[in-house]
Amino acid sequence: MSSQLSWSIIKRFSGKNMLGFRSQDVVREFPEKNPVYLASMLAGMVDKGMLCKIARDNYHIIPLNADPETYVPDGLQVAKYLMQNKEYYIGYASAMKIHGITLQSGDREYVVTKKQPKPSIRTFGNITYQFIQHDATRFFGFSSIWINQLEKAMVSDLEKTIVDMATKPALCGGIVEVGNAIFQAQARTDHDKLFYYFARNRNKSAKKRFLFLTDLLDMEWTAEHKRMEAELGSGISLLDPSAPDQGRKRSRFGLKINVDPIQIKQEVLNRKMS
Repeated sequence: MSSQLSWSIIKRFSGKNMLGFRSQDVVREFPEKNPVYLASMLAGMVDKGMLCKIARDNYHIIPLNADPETYVPDGLQVAKYLMQNKEYYIGYASAMKIHGITLQSGDREYVVTKKQPKPSIRTFGNITYQFIQHDATRFFGFSSIWINQLEKAMVSDLEKTIVDMATKPALCGGIVEVGNAIFQAQARTDHDKLFYYFARNRNKSAKKRFLFLTDLLDMEWTAEHKRMEAELGSGISLLDPSAPDQGRKRSRFGLKINVDPIQIKQEVLNRKMS
């Protein structure tokens, strides 16, 4: 009976393309069963190599052709499962990978949340998950996007990914990666949406970095770019907040250029995306 129920659980959730689920989901799907018994069943399925436990009350179906001793779900899947029934989106460097605007793979996934989880950094397998809180004014610009052949997750769209990158370059690999992503994405970018997002984001430093990189990389400069430039104000921000506070100031963009712009341009123009 227990073996039959185990496979019923697997079939029920895999049939819904829910490779990850919570114990509460199992109780909801099998209301005729005692919740304590179901919890015991799930623990037994982990021991048998049918499920792997992601976190408390959070499980993932191990494929039949996988080795239970070594199998670890994809990092994006785990990020999604950890945030079930919570407001979130996958962002920053993780969203860059999904949108194909970075060659970096990395061992860290970035998840944006409305409410800061504790702890803010977790590890599962070889992947570290960093949770970044955005207040309501910056929690926008995401939708359900395919992260593999079977599953979707909430991911920042291309334009919001660019805005977030320019706001916090350190979460995207640094200013060179930000410049490369903006350059690689230019043909796919909805610029009306992008400028609307920058206005809604209310971060002048992000605008300054975006405009500087656009100019440096000889990208199209429109009336919207000119309008944004006129609204930058007189303050000075660091081009790359994670680099040393040094370098000359560019009053036009309100930036201290603390990373060699020639190096940025050469690295971006010499890079080929797959």
